[in-house]
Amino acid sequence: MSGKQPSKRNLRKTVLRRFENTFDLDRLHYERRTKPGKEAAKLTGLVFASVVFFAGFGLAYISHSRGVIDDMFFNKLVFLFMIPSSVIGGTAWLISSNRREFKIREDIRAHITEFEGEKGTLWRYEEALKQLNLKKVDMEGLIEASHEGRLIKMAPEDVCAAIRALHDLLSNSTTPAAVFTAIESHFSSDQEETNKG
Repeated sequence: MSGKQPSKRNLRKTVLRRFENTFDLDRLHYERRTKPGKEAAKLTGLVFASVVFFAGFGLAYISHSRGVIDDMFFNKLVFLFMIPSSVIGGTAWLISSNRREFKIREDIRAHITEFEGEKGTLWRYEEALKQLNLKKVDMEGLIEASHEGRLIKMAPEDVCAAIRALHDLLSNSTTPAAVFTAIESHFSSDQEETNKG
């Protein structure tokens, strides 16, 4: 009987090995992949805001130096040019940030399509996912979406956060053996159905 059932240690290794072969953790590192783009987007916004502000300031300064406007009106103009420059800079930052993140989000969605397949994969780690406590991620929603084949519609950053936290949990030696047994049963029951078919 003990020969048929894998030991707790072997079961843990089997589940972890399957997990690491299924999910590309580097590809699912949303924060690290988007950070350079966010920094570049901030710089883009700053450049646009600076160009608008200094263009307005330059016109006001030329007008002031030629005596067309007085000191008080010049001060008001300088202050007023901060508003459109901030709006344009903020808009440029948002557009740049969204464009840079779009490619990464699409790549993550492509990977989700790969590992989910027709029957879903993430839901099979349900017992472990329910132990995670990520404030911004709806675990029940992710499990349900995976089970129903619509995980691709979930926010990529949530899926990435859940999978990376799941890897940490499975790698932790204090994770109960019952979690690994339950996960393995999800995969083995699916394999049994395939063999019958």
